[in-house]
Parts: sequence; structure tokens; C-alpha cells
Amino acid sequence: MDNQALFTTSWDDGHPLDARVAELLSAHGFRGTFYMPLSNREGLPVMTSGEMRRLGQAFEIGSHTIDHCYLQTVDGAEARRQIEGGKTRLEQILGQRVSGFCYPGGRYTLEHRQMVVDAGFDYARTVVNFHRMLPADPFCMPTTIQFYPHERSVFVKNLLKQGEWRRRSSLFWVAVTNQELMPRLCALLDRVCARGGVFHLWGHSWELERFDGWRQLDSFLRYAAGRIPAEGRLNNRELLRYAVANSR
Repeated sequence: MDNQALFTTSWDDGHPLDARVAELLSAHGFRGTFYMPLSNREGLPVMTSGEMRRLGQAFEIGSHTIDHCYLQTVDGAEARRQIEGGKTRLEQILGQRVSGFCYPGGRYTLEHRQMVVDAGFDYARTVVNFHRMLPADPFCMPTTIQFYPHERSVFVKNLLKQGEWRRRSSLFWVAVTNQELMPRLCALLDRVCARGGVFHLWGHSWELERFDGWRQLDSFLRYAAGRIPAEGRLNNRELLRYAVANSR
């Protein structure tokens, strides 16, 4: 693709604090996608049906299984129930089709991918990071960086575990040479703006309470708004449509 830079952001787990993320995105003129389970087996709260509907009026809502089920921890029948049931119930709440899915924990197999296809989703997002290219496989959509102040060692382990080293190495080196979160995010965005591609920021709203996350997210979105034109600000579904249109 050419040197056009696109920006998308997505947030997992359906925590009530997603509403606060949505307020920040709106304030800076960004779209976004929120992946929702209907409950969370790990004990975290999730949005009520009314809160989901309100959020869905301005942002894309995607599915995250029925109860945030890590698909590799259950048998095939339960995995299929989680994938299909999460979509059906979310569509009943929202009153509209749900086209996107996110694998909880980013953990899935090729069998799970096929289940997502069979359930009628258009795409699925992973947690593979350090990507700036449009997704080649819509059911393995990668990301650029998680909004969290990870130590460098986490990125090294992640790179080794998830492979595609040559494709991911450029942004990996940008990340590990910037130790603090804000300089790291800004440097990654600058690299994507210089070379073209997609900057895909993802995170969990509930994690922002663990560090100075709200102030830093506000600051980074302000910085990104100065770099990304309005037409380059997409949600995940719009990014997929852009990828399809530009692959012809």
C-alpha cells in the first residue's frame, strides 16, 4: 500500500469503563471497536444491555464469546457454543448484526478460526502485535501495540512466540528502544505515518486504572489526532472493508 496512514483502535472485555474510553475517542474524533462478552468468567464486571446499546450507537460492537471463554481450554462443542451464542445474544441486545469477533486472550486454533467463519462473522481480531500492514486473512487481524506499559522482556517473548519475525521486526525495535509508554506509542505512530500502513491500538479499559492510563490515553489520542487525518480514522469493520477494496 502507499504511504497513507490509517488508525484503528479496539478494546476488549466489555468492562463498564469502556464508556470512558469511548468518551475520550469521541473527544478526539476517533472511531473504535469494542469486543463484548455477555459475562466474564474471571469475575470482572461487564456492561449492562442498556450500556451496550448506548455504546453501539456511536461505535462498532464485536463479540468476545458468551463469557470470555479461552477457546483452547474447552472442547470443540463448547467452543462452538461460545462463538455462536455470543454472536446471537449480542445481536439480540443490540438489534443489529455483529460482524466482528475477537479471540479471548488471542488464543485460538485453525479449528476455532473455522468456527468463527461458520458462525457468520466477517472478521476476527487477534493480539499479534508489531504489524502495520492491512490484514491478509480477515480472520487473523493483527494489531500494532497494546495500550499498557509492558517491560521490554514481554515484547521479546511475544516476538519469539508469535513468529513472523521479519515482518514484525521494524516496529519491534521501535518499541524496545523506547522504554516509556508515551514515547513508545508516539514513535510507533511516527513510523507508521512515515512508511504507511495501519496503526492498530488495542487494550482493556479496566487496566487503565492500574497506571496513569487515562491521562496518557488522552495525551496520545491528542497526538494521534494531529497526525492522522479524519478520513484515516476507522473502526475494525471499516478497516476490513478498506483492505478488501484495496486488494482488488
